[in-house]
Amino acid sequence: MKISILKDSSLIRESMLNALRESFVNDTILTYYSQDYSALLQEETQSDLVIIDLNSQVEILSVIDNFKDRKMKIIVWTSSLNDTSLLELFKLDLNGYFFNGMEKEELASAITTIRNGGKYIHTELANLLLEDYVQVHTKESIRPVALFTEREWEVLELLTEGRKNEQICRILCVTQKTVKNHVSSILRKLDVPDRTNAVLTALRNNWFYV
Repeated sequence: MKISILKDSSLIRESMLNALRESFVNDTILTYYSQDYSALLQEETQSDLVIIDLNSQVEILSVIDNFKDRKMKIIVWTSSLNDTSLLELFKLDLNGYFFNGMEKEELASAITTIRNGGKYIHTELANLLLEDYVQVHTKESIRPVALFTEREWEVLELLTEGRKNEQICRILCVTQKTVKNHVSSILRKLDVPDRTNAVLTALRNNWFYV
């Protein structure tokens, strides 16, 4: 696999590069500065995955469109929770949304999830995006057949309402252990790291509306 990083010079850039090269020794890892963006587009062998720093001095949406046209997996990386473009980028349903401070293991796990067809949203961004997304999401629910059991759908719906495990226990008249088992099953089936990402996935796919 060939991974390209579009990020200007910084300690984080070097740390990310070293972490990826240590974790994916059989892959090609390349880095580009903002001024080298055209070289990235002209690669003789196209990258399979690209990580774009939102602080890069390029037109981000235009860059993303170019990579989408090339069927590349796209990850955006931000260092700020106050970036006003985050909600619009979330609506693009990209492959990954990374945030500064990711440890080597988390970074490697996220990249592996994405290269295997999954998606990854850092918890800090998921919490922020969920708050905004819920405010604008009004579509009718459309649920896939045979993904969850009836009880798992009930648990997931309560999660989208912001219910804690104790509340779910009382509403469904089940034990906390049963609720934890259902939540673990939901996370496993959705291939997401936590309940916040499970809720985001459910809302993004119109399984529930709020």
